[in-house]
Amino acid sequence: MGNEKILENKRAKRTKLYDAAYDLFTSNGVHNTVIDDIVKSAGVAKGTFYLYCKDKYDLMDKIILKKSAAVLGSAMEAVEKERTEHLLGFQQCVAFFVDYLLDYFKDDTKLLELIYKNLTYELYEKMMNYEELDSARNAFISNFIDTGVNNQTARYRLYIIVSMVGAVCYNSLVLKVPYQIDAVKPELYRAIKQIIT
Repeated sequence: MGNEKILENKRAKRTKLYDAAYDLFTSNGVHNTVIDDIVKSAGVAKGTFYLYCKDKYDLMDKIILKKSAAVLGSAMEAVEKERTEHLLGFQQCVAFFVDYLLDYFKDDTKLLELIYKNLTYELYEKMMNYEELDSARNAFISNFIDTGVNNQTARYRLYIIVSMVGAVCYNSLVLKVPYQIDAVKPELYRAIKQIIT
């Protein structure tokens, strides 16, 4: 029983740390946030910070991975439900998936901005290998392979779609240039359709 309480306490501290950092990163920016601000806001000791993270950029990566996995996981659950209820094909599933993300990020532009501004290739690779995203990644790649491309080409196509959707969302929803998302959405879907066929 004592070990469970210790683990629960550690999880609670880590959650406080992640939540405080997320709030500070999205309101002040990553570069304008210092570790002292994070631990003060979280109500934890500085040593607790270093127990979970090397530095604030490591913490930012962990937050992006965790939040991205949650968003993509919920999107994949919605896609799977829609696919089974309405017998959607792969192209329809991809369109539904992208639509889900667009709707989500319309309501949470702060998360979109944090992800887009800080998504490096290394972080993208970590995200694509994140255990919680295995089913989503494998579904996309296997469907790409079914169209006659090899595994590497399937990975390239997934990367292009993720990058394109991220850029369009960031520009349209955060910067609000050069077009509103609803105006450009049909062209975004047309471009994605060309990539996946």
